[in-house]
Amino acid sequence: MSRRSILDEKVSVLRGISDKRAALFSKLGIHSCEDLLWHLPRTYEDWTDLSFVSELEDGETACFKAHVISMPHVNRRGRVSQTVVKLQDDTGALSAVWFNQPWIAKQMSRGDSLVFRGRIKRAGRYFSVQNPQFYREGEAVPPLLPIYPLTEGLTQNILRDGVAQILDSDSLHFTEFLPAGSRRDHQLASQSYAFSEIHFPSSVHAAEVGRRRLAFEELFLIMAGLRSLKAERTYLERQALVLSEQDEADLQKMEESFGFQLTVSQQETLAAIKRDFERTCPAYRLIQGDVGSGKTAVAILAMGYVALAGKQSVLMAPTSILAQQHYENISKFFEKFGIKTGLLVGGMPAAQKRETLTAIESGEIQCLIGTHALLSDDVKYKQLALCITDEQHRFGVEQRLNLSSKEEAYPHVLVMSATPIPRSLAMILYGDLDISEMRDMPAGRQPVLTYTARNKDRPRVEQMIENEIEKGHITYIVCPAIKSSEMIKMESAEEVFKRLKKGSFSHRRLALLHGRLPAKEKDQIMQALSAGEIDILVSTSVIEVGIDQKKATILIVENAERFGLAQLHQMRGRVGRSHYQSYCILMSETDDVLARKRLTALCRHNDGFKIAEEDLRLRGPGDFFGVRQSGLPDFRASDLSRDRDLLVEAAGAAEKILAQDPLLQEAENRLILPEFKRRYAERLKNPAL
Repeated sequence: MSRRSILDEKVSVLRGISDKRAALFSKLGIHSCEDLLWHLPRTYEDWTDLSFVSELEDGETACFKAHVISMPHVNRRGRVSQTVVKLQDDTGALSAVWFNQPWIAKQMSRGDSLVFRGRIKRAGRYFSVQNPQFYREGEAVPPLLPIYPLTEGLTQNILRDGVAQILDSDSLHFTEFLPAGSRRDHQLASQSYAFSEIHFPSSVHAAEVGRRRLAFEELFLIMAGLRSLKAERTYLERQALVLSEQDEADLQKMEESFGFQLTVSQQETLAAIKRDFERTCPAYRLIQGDVGSGKTAVAILAMGYVALAGKQSVLMAPTSILAQQHYENISKFFEKFGIKTGLLVGGMPAAQKRETLTAIESGEIQCLIGTHALLSDDVKYKQLALCITDEQHRFGVEQRLNLSSKEEAYPHVLVMSATPIPRSLAMILYGDLDISEMRDMPAGRQPVLTYTARNKDRPRVEQMIENEIEKGHITYIVCPAIKSSEMIKMESAEEVFKRLKKGSFSHRRLALLHGRLPAKEKDQIMQALSAGEIDILVSTSVIEVGIDQKKATILIVENAERFGLAQLHQMRGRVGRSHYQSYCILMSETDDVLARKRLTALCRHNDGFKIAEEDLRLRGPGDFFGVRQSGLPDFRASDLSRDRDLLVEAAGAAEKILAQDPLLQEAENRLILPEFKRRYAERLKNPAL
């Protein structure tokens, strides 16, 4: 955009928008005139579809032309006023009623011909239109008037007037950053036309043409920007540590030592990682796998490859519980190959931490497992060649780990995603990464049978639990809250634990796990679980990631409607981790139609990728990740649940340009990257931007 454009000004420069009113605009995220122009209509009032009065039906919002046949009069009852006028056309008559708007009486007279739009109400044989908007016949009114998202204190007319002022301003200047070739190839309107038609369209088709241009623009910017950053890592001489060729026999022996045949997905992902290791510039790869698809085995083998090449690797886990679990499994695996593994988490005894830090710096520890403690300034690596992290820790990890390495080189980065997401979202969230998908499951595992249940079904559910305990199996019961609340009626972990302990399962071994327990107590519970000393574990969603107990066969989720589909699928992955038949019971009393559809979708599908697509379809991208912690940009024009084809088009356009100009430095492409950074750097939370 041109720097001298009205778009750079605060909304308070517009006529009728005081500082006080500007504060109301800020509640909508509107601070500048550009923000207001991007505050797009959610729908439109159609003033072109006129009805006759005789055709009006109770409850509908209708548009009709009529004559004023009585002088307006105002009825007052206490603080409430009603302005009433009689209307008529050739087919019938009705009244127009405005509540608490006495000034309306001065805006019309008997004999006026007006066009009205409002909600129709019937009382016996009499019809009225409630609080209608109206225009004089022949007055210049756009055929479709925008309806904007509002906040208290702002009206549609205030927003319409503000947008109209911007569009009519002599200082409105657009600078096209989309290359002319892309606009031509994809039949895209200009920015000027797009904004004019999406706010005040001349037709429904014109509004969609405008929206399509702006949606394409958003998607293209993300694609081109992220892929350009990816190209920078190749072309700007970032160096990775060279991994010398390992003995293929050792690699084969390591793979075979798992004792099971790797799945096709695991083999393909490992082959891609090996190719990455042959590069001299650092690789950045997302491994997106379904629950139980064997991502951890791939991570272990990748670390083993690095160790056999004489270099170091780190695996960062989101919790100390999971880090400890990984350490126990991985150190045991690598012990037979003479590879030393270390653990670094917060709260370690000072002497143990000093000893670990010394071993890391000397290179004695080749594989390091830990939490965010790995990013501490006092951690010095000798030859760090690989960083494996999860999506929560993705941004900034690679930059910070490099600072504490003795080598002037960047590690290869593997991002492990435990939550399958639709490829359309993956292309946006992880557009600067190469993506490997792991869809198939290790042999011998049975699908988890999933059912919904209500409170009346509890006796049967409890009998199922008892039967599984008799077989030596374990049950998880997940609750949406730790403590009960007077404000919100739902099951809490503490209350459920007490109820079961005193009631149906007083003769069984129960434990309570949640995030507020001291770390030492959590560790004791996890050790007891691993040792088979717990029959029922009552928990919050803290068990969603990382608990791997082969004998866990039943998962009960209380108030299941309070969890997202992807989260429920993750929790379901805590059972069914062996050859035993496992079950997931979704307890819910809700009758909300959308909530029931989501729970039914989980019963129908075990494939996490299909579930993710269903979740996106039902909830839309705005709610897909819960409370917007995902880094997903706040798109204004594009809707990822319906713009799949447009996303593919935008990705294709970006790839075509980057194939010829990877760093976007040619004259016609030079504005793309600055515009990408200006719009999305903060939203994507990427310090590299």
